[in-house]
Amino acid sequence: MRRLLKSLAIIICGMIFTVAGGIGGYYIAFNGEKGSDYDTGLVMAEAKQGNVIGEKTVMEFVYNYSDGFSETQQSLPQQFMYGWDREKTQQAYSEWVMSEFSADRIVFNKNVEGESPQHYILKEKDGYVAVYYRDTGILKEMTSAPVSALGNEDKELFKEGILIDGDANLIKYIEGLET
Repeated sequence: MRRLLKSLAIIICGMIFTVAGGIGGYYIAFNGEKGSDYDTGLVMAEAKQGNVIGEKTVMEFVYNYSDGFSETQQSLPQQFMYGWDREKTQQAYSEWVMSEFSADRIVFNKNVEGESPQHYILKEKDGYVAVYYRDTGILKEMTSAPVSALGNEDKELFKEGILIDGDANLIKYIEGLET
């Protein structure tokens, strides 16, 4: 019961974080430039030369969790951001630490308290190796690795579950199973 409540709390926090991020992004996109040329749409692709945001600039948002793992999300900038320089961009994303800024790529970092979702348990499901989130027990993915192809010791391990931490370790382990 306690684990279920913890899982529910994590899911609810994730939903709140997603909604808050969407509202914040909407506010920045549609209200952050009221009363300026950006508000009227007059200043778009008349980008300055040099290190400014353009249509091909990749924006990376890195969430650094206190358990040592991180998650990265990438996106392209909104059209109204074309021509923004480092200072303008940092003002718009003041809750983030900008670690890189160029016409090609912008990297933002944010420290997040708590554990990342990168803690998994691998078990057998319907004859194949399945990956579950350790904290919630929710199925993340089914692999194409049949448990029947494994040795007896490995089969026993999958009955109890194999703990894996980190996306890189998970990918490496699954690739090893599927080859």
